[in-house]
Amino acid sequence: MRENWFKFWNHPRAKAVRHWSNITYDVSWNIILFLIIGVLLVGSFSVGAAGGYFASLVKDTKAPQLTEMKQQVNSYAITSQIYWGSGEKLTNISTDEERQPVDIKEISPYLLDAVLSTEDVDFYEHDGVVPKATLRAVLQELTNSASRTGGSTLTQQLIKNQILTNEVSFERKAKEIILALRLENAMTKDEILQAYLNVVSFGRNSLGRNIAGIEAASRGVFNKPAKKLTLPQAAFLAGIPKNPYYYTPYLQGGVIKKDLTPSTNRMKTVLKRMYVAQNITKAQYEKAIKYDITKDFAKTSTRSRETYPYVYDLAEKESLRIMTSYFMKKDGVKEDEVKPSELAEVKANYQDQALVAIRQGGYKIHLTLDKKIHEAMQTPAKNAANFPSTLQYKQVVDPKTKKTVNKKDPEETAAVLIQNETGRILGFVGGRYTDGAADDFNRAFQAKRQIGSTAKPILVYSNGIENGLITPASTINDEEYYYQTVPRQPGDNPINNEGGRYRGNVTIREALELSLNVPAVKTYEKMNMANSIQKLVDMGIEIPDNIRYAPSAALGTMEITPVELAGAYATLANYGEYVKPYIISKITKDGKNIYKAKSKKKRIYEDRTAYLTLDMMRGVFDKGTAQYANSLLKVPGDWAGKTGTTNEIKDSYLVGSTPGVTLAVWTGHDQNNSLFGATTYYQRTQNVWAQMANLTYNANSSYFKSGARFNQPASVSANDFKNTGRFKEEDKKKKEAEAKKKAAEEKKKQAEAEAKKKADAAKADDAKQQADDAKAKADADAKRKADDAKAKADADAKRKADDAKAKADADAKRKADDAKAKADADAKRKADDAKAKADDAAKKAAEAKAKAEAEAKKKANEDKKNTE
Repeated sequence: MRENWFKFWNHPRAKAVRHWSNITYDVSWNIILFLIIGVLLVGSFSVGAAGGYFASLVKDTKAPQLTEMKQQVNSYAITSQIYWGSGEKLTNISTDEERQPVDIKEISPYLLDAVLSTEDVDFYEHDGVVPKATLRAVLQELTNSASRTGGSTLTQQLIKNQILTNEVSFERKAKEIILALRLENAMTKDEILQAYLNVVSFGRNSLGRNIAGIEAASRGVFNKPAKKLTLPQAAFLAGIPKNPYYYTPYLQGGVIKKDLTPSTNRMKTVLKRMYVAQNITKAQYEKAIKYDITKDFAKTSTRSRETYPYVYDLAEKESLRIMTSYFMKKDGVKEDEVKPSELAEVKANYQDQALVAIRQGGYKIHLTLDKKIHEAMQTPAKNAANFPSTLQYKQVVDPKTKKTVNKKDPEETAAVLIQNETGRILGFVGGRYTDGAADDFNRAFQAKRQIGSTAKPILVYSNGIENGLITPASTINDEEYYYQTVPRQPGDNPINNEGGRYRGNVTIREALELSLNVPAVKTYEKMNMANSIQKLVDMGIEIPDNIRYAPSAALGTMEITPVELAGAYATLANYGEYVKPYIISKITKDGKNIYKAKSKKKRIYEDRTAYLTLDMMRGVFDKGTAQYANSLLKVPGDWAGKTGTTNEIKDSYLVGSTPGVTLAVWTGHDQNNSLFGATTYYQRTQNVWAQMANLTYNANSSYFKSGARFNQPASVSANDFKNTGRFKEEDKKKKEAEAKKKAAEEKKKQAEAEAKKKADAAKADDAKQQADDAKAKADADAKRKADDAKAKADADAKRKADDAKAKADADAKRKADDAKAKADADAKRKADDAKAKADDAAKKAAEAKAKAEAEAKKKANEDKKNTE
């Protein structure tokens, strides 16, 4: 370059020009040399300063152990899953973010190339950090550049997501670089890439849930495993982590976005980078870029929680209980060793730990439910035609407003199907899904209701047989009867049968087939009721103390859930051995069993007792109260069962067993209204039961053992079918004689009562006559006395008048005419006095008469009262 300058400056056209050219050249050259030296000095200083600054940022960063780093980057929440007992996946346990880890070998090569071409094209060449890219990112940050190309490798992104935070700072970036370099020494490239793909966020899936990891993304967006992704699908998913919720095709709720242009443009960008990186050919690129990816999106899905709400809630509840016990046992904590005052808090803490584990621990919860059977059972429950169309209502108090309101109270149903031998619950119905949705109340497991006559086989007749009190052939009189073991109160009604009539002498077999109440109570009162109840307690059924000694328990006044009732009947079908019904068969993690159910049997009844009871229950279907169900039943087999109804027809049951399974069905109202409708209540119950039996048999008949029968055990003898029990009532003739004697005594009592009534009437008539006579005599005496008094008064008055007149005449003679006048005046005065006295006498006579009449009347009333 120096020679070229010389040639240029040495051939000027003038000497002056050459002079000034030389000067310019020298100055310019010196300036350039100065600038070069200055840049080198500044660069050296900057590098030193940057190095010092970087060292200051990471001085407190402790280098973790390589094994610890590997564990940290592979530590993430894994969604737990629920599986049907028949093997199909049911759903994921609800969590903030769904993730399903996958091995890199199970990921489509298209996806691996797409991610590397987009996020880190030199992934397999660098040592965790690309200095050039990091410097570019730092300069963009310092200059606040609008264009940010990013400088993080996949290793750095993994460090940021799993070990550090998303904080934007040079300190975090410096730590990220140091740890990324170290991670490259702890893991292979494939392990790092696999961890990254299992960690990174992919937005939302077709359920609207947050998803992380490529397997969850592939299944959630395209409904296929990651290993089956096509080129366009792989490119689409690889573009999402750039801005997950911007590029994801789904909104909340799993609704597909109306405008997918940003997402499809991002896919095209990924395809372009794959082509530039020579991971795909031009033909592949051109074909993929024209592909309509939107047709591959999974349709908006319904969450299994909404499709199988009762199953999901029960699975989560039961798994939580199991895992709580698991963690307590793992820590050596025993409930009986914890202070009662501290037990609730201790269990709550372990329950919180179990809840986190279930939702984020990657557990697999395997149910006992057969999917086809369970779904078949829902069909009759959801069929509105099986229930009354007219709604009933119940007045309840609104907990919020405290006002009384009318609440809908539709007829509900619940059902449970159990495998007798194992206790596995194969299917259940938690409710009818009224208004198209389920509620939070699982009636099959939570509804404690009186069980009516379904108590008779498991409480009365089974215990009567076991105690040697009765045999199926024992006779008993079905008659008007009152409870004998409780004090009888005025107004108590006798025990009634449905239909209100009594059938006289019947066998125990007939009493069970026809569900007669009086024979059941009579039998139950002859036993130790508390010991009989204990059989139910031994099966895990809670019985209040007031029921233990109540004869009404024979008619099913205890409250039991449908699943408990099914378990009790399965005990009879299992020849007297009880197996607790269960719905979770096992819980696993990483292929290892954390929990596995064990069918531990408990002897409740002797096999003889169970068989004889089952033998009687066969007749319930053939000629008893379940004949209607039997007419609809299309399932072959040896069926034995019992119906049940509670007071005021508030509950209706049918429980039936084959050698393989037991099906229990209940219908009723949540608010305890009585069962009404166009069809008879028991027909509706038995219709639902028969439909469920038919549909579940068609779904999977292997559980029913329809070709088998309940085999008679060797402990059963010929005498068990004869009337050989200790409980024998009088024969019919003796009863009739007693009835006639009782009727004669009643008739005699009635005749005596009539005679007494007539005598009392005659006495009353005599008393009345005496009273009338006494009154008449009193009236006559009073009148006579009054007349005599008046006559005497009149005579005295006349005599006195005459005397006065005679004296006056004599005086008149002696006196003058003036004396005559005075005499006349005196006579007049005396006459007036006499008249007044006569009036007084008459008045006294009237008063005497009235007094006599009053006394006579008073005496008559007293006599009449004494007579009555």
